[in-house]
Amino acid sequence: MYVVTRAAAVNSLPQPPSRHLWHCTQTIQAHDSWIRSIAVDGQARYIISGSGDRTVKLWHLGKGQLHQTLQGHNSWVRALAISPNNQLIASGGNDNSICLWQTDRGAQVATLKGHRDSVRAVAFSPDGQWIYSGSQDKTVRRWSVATGTLQDILLTHQHWIRTLVLSPDGRTLVTSTQDKEINICDAATGHVRCYLQRHVDDIVSLAISPDGELLVSGGADKKVIFWRLRDGRFMGELDAHSGGVNSVSFSADGKLLATASRDRTIRIWNMTTRKLLDILEGQESGVWSAIFAPDSRTLISGDWAGQIRCWQLSHQRLSHPMPSIE
Repeated sequence: MYVVTRAAAVNSLPQPPSRHLWHCTQTIQAHDSWIRSIAVDGQARYIISGSGDRTVKLWHLGKGQLHQTLQGHNSWVRALAISPNNQLIASGGNDNSICLWQTDRGAQVATLKGHRDSVRAVAFSPDGQWIYSGSQDKTVRRWSVATGTLQDILLTHQHWIRTLVLSPDGRTLVTSTQDKEINICDAATGHVRCYLQRHVDDIVSLAISPDGELLVSGGADKKVIFWRLRDGRFMGELDAHSGGVNSVSFSADGKLLATASRDRTIRIWNMTTRKLLDILEGQESGVWSAIFAPDSRTLISGDWAGQIRCWQLSHQRLSHPMPSIE
């Protein structure tokens, strides 16, 4: 059973073991502006980065070499998603549009238009049929991947959408809004099942565990909060960083959680023991995004200075399985 307890106060943050388990293996000066979003394809071939320099770039994961530069946005790129079959990339930006790209060739296959303000979040449905987008126009929209057309406007909030995420089974959509609220919704109808309020500042990032049981939120209030997805029950919180939390991400095996922050660090947490495993330092600026590669032993981060860093876990094994929620 998950029992996530409150960590020590921010002025006495939990400290990891003295020996680092994770090491930076590569630094790429990737963009001329900040990197707001990072993705890794399911075959671990490419790192995909979206930046304030208006570009999306693909990098070979092992070599760090540039594969493609995708140019189609005329303003900042804020959000990225890759399709379940790894063939398509969706990018959303401050030009109010979503661009759809072929992963290998880098060809732009569609531009999805309809939002009236910046697109803050994009996500593919697990079956690959739909793209969900959240915008500063206060709407969540669903688009057909096959035709590139708007299917419906699922939600209209009173405040703009900060981020969104879909459950692994595709049935649940979770959004966060500028009024510090989390909404757990039916992904097919947009019906809001429950509203969650506990953060005292912007909710910047959301993640759902691979088994679909646990929702995690990270906020500008420096907190990471845990919720049971099926009913929104509060499961505990961590005073995780000394600066706002910009990104929360589960490893594919569900054993680890990475949190990235304005305090220029990434923290790795053991999801069974709820203990801090390591602090990844060395970034020159705040870290906007950090995501695990499919092997759960590689982490990719993007920061405000436009750098991508690749981190590797040492060969020490994490033997604890992912527990279930009762």
